[in-house]
Amino acid sequence: MAFLSSLNISLSGMTAERFRMDIISQNVAMADDVATTADDVYKRQMVVFGEDKSFKSVLRTKLGTGEAHFHKYIKYRGVQAMAVVEDETPAEPVYDPTHPLADEYGYIYESNVDVATEQLDAIEASNMYDANLSVFEAVKSMAQKALNIGNT
Repeated sequence: MAFLSSLNISLSGMTAERFRMDIISQNVAMADDVATTADDVYKRQMVVFGEDKSFKSVLRTKLGTGEAHFHKYIKYRGVQAMAVVEDETPAEPVYDPTHPLADEYGYIYESNVDVATEQLDAIEASNMYDANLSVFEAVKSMAQKALNIGNT
């Protein structure tokens, strides 16, 4: 059944959002990190999503003709985490000459992680995970009902 391959879309979305939650958890854990220089302090990580392209869909795109012929063989792949990138927001210098990591001018550098922003991102990732789960359950329910059509 070709429509069952649409399960890949919601399942890949759930996997991607779970990975995003892992990165958010890592950010929150490192929010209180400090260092002597701005380059040494932990920088907020963000996940970049993209389309999970299979070989067949790339081939179909490149060929440009015979799309209907290849369409029945295409498996819908969904989304994937393409990269984890650092937030370019600079680290905040804080004047604290008593801190053991303070530089010669008395400054330490705090991580650019904002816990409130991470909480909002976590809520968004959780909502997206739930939305993908709902789609998965709906497609699964349709498949079960389709299989029971001839039994009644």
